[in-house]
Amino acid sequence: MLSGYESLLNVISKFRSKEMPFKEYKQRLMGSATNIGYQLEYSGDWYDQLDAWLESIEFCYPEDDWYELGCSLGNFIEEAIRNEPKPLKLPDNDRVVKEQFQRS
Repeated sequence: MLSGYESLLNVISKFRSKEMPFKEYKQRLMGSATNIGYQLEYSGDWYDQLDAWLESIEFCYPEDDWYELGCSLGNFIEEAIRNEPKPLKLPDNDRVVKEQFQRS
């Protein structure tokens, strides 16, 4: 398990339990999750990818979907922290990744 990410796991948990609105969640992820991709050898610019993922949720999907999509992103980040996959790859089964980032 990656160390130093306890507060980030807490943010994900608070969002999942609906104790935090999406926009605050987005801000906290951008402040706390940006090093994960670098530590896990993500191919590309992890900061830009995370920002694009969060922006896509906010601006490409209705607000009613933000919770579900934010939880999916949180699950991905939590899994990366707990299992340290190297190199880190975006999840093929995530709705935002499939619809916004994968090219046919």
